[in-house]
Amino acid sequence: MQVQCRCGAIKIQVLADPVAQFFCHCDDCQAAHGAAYVPESAYAADALVIAEGSPSAWMVKRNQRFFCPTCGTRLFIDIPSVGLRGLNGHLLPAGAFEPQFHMHCSYAVLPVRDGLPHYKSWPPRFLGSGEVVAW
Repeated sequence: MQVQCRCGAIKIQVLADPVAQFFCHCDDCQAAHGAAYVPESAYAADALVIAEGSPSAWMVKRNQRFFCPTCGTRLFIDIPSVGLRGLNGHLLPAGAFEPQFHMHCSYAVLPVRDGLPHYKSWPPRFLGSGEVVAW
């Protein structure tokens, strides 16, 4: 599958299925996106390849993020501590983003009640404690 920014200057080849799809509520994502939480589709770092264009990078607090320098579309985040690259879920075709959980809910702006697990920090599959928040 191939995804692209809004203007088409950056194209990203997705070479594998996602490791996980989730909503991230961390303070880094909130600051970078100006949103309460962000849809992320996480892949092994080498499974997302820049097929065309040159994204620009910036860092808000902890992890390097990439965006299109032409249209400003937020593309992905590199998370080297767990060997992942998180693609912005909004870039996926309709129906391709199927979230499994929420994470970093200790930073949540407001409760979200949607039937998914809401982890206080990292979920167990990413070596987290698995502690959930109780809205």
